[in-house]
Amino acid sequence: MTFRDLLLQGPIQQSLFHARYQALDMLHHRQRSPDQDKAVAAIRASKAPIVAFTVAFNVPQAISLLSDAMARFHPGVPLVVCDNSDDPDAPAQIRAYCEAAGRIYCRLPRAPLVKKFSSRSHATALNWTLHNLILPSGVRRFATLDHDLVPLGPDDLMARLADQPCYGYVQQHDGRSRAWYLWPGYALFDLDRIPARKVNFGTDRMLRLDTGGRMWTTLYRHMDETHFKHAEIRSGIVPGYADVRVHHIFDDWFHVGQVSYRDGNLNALGVMRAAFDADPDGLKAATRP
Repeated sequence: MTFRDLLLQGPIQQSLFHARYQALDMLHHRQRSPDQDKAVAAIRASKAPIVAFTVAFNVPQAISLLSDAMARFHPGVPLVVCDNSDDPDAPAQIRAYCEAAGRIYCRLPRAPLVKKFSSRSHATALNWTLHNLILPSGVRRFATLDHDLVPLGPDDLMARLADQPCYGYVQQHDGRSRAWYLWPGYALFDLDRIPARKVNFGTDRMLRLDTGGRMWTTLYRHMDETHFKHAEIRSGIVPGYADVRVHHIFDDWFHVGQVSYRDGNLNALGVMRAAFDADPDGLKAATRP
């Protein structure tokens, strides 16, 4: 390691970065949402064996498609919509949809010193959700889902956690580090086997790990990766869409991807919506390239 590496990527600098983020997260955790008491009560009242949480960001269409598809294929799994939108018009639309569809909604407080399109934005939203919704409601098993996922068929999420404390899509760092972590856009956790203090959806800048990478240090590095069952990943397409870009499917969850960006996949999301409405049970076959 060079002298510059020691300055910029050494253990002291790494500790300072993590301490800064931890302090900011603690400030954020203390901020309350006017929706959180109602949301916690609703989650607790559901008494569901597993609860799904998604972070909404500016795209009501994504939330409605995820929710409607889950209602068809995962009717027993409550979906909690944690709204981190910065578009002034989006929260009212997302809230209205959730109220009409019977989904649990919580508007998240804005995290301090976080850029809106950064990984930190998603990470702080998930950490706030953990400390202010998941733990207070007594949830023991939960899923974190990207807002632009679309389930293509039924799946037993509880069975995914039968033999291990967490499950999902593994992201592997391809540099000098051997660190791996679960992408929190499709991940499951069992708090009966994972101490809550080890769950941290933060990024790890020094290891160049994205949202959820902080758990390499607290959780994943202590697990045997060779025996870890993880999500199957395969390629898929939006059926009938002129843009034939390849999308990822994790088990039977289709990821449209990047719908919140200015040049994102809103058109693809709309075509996916139409395909679901036309033939939801045929969507799985229709997404095969």
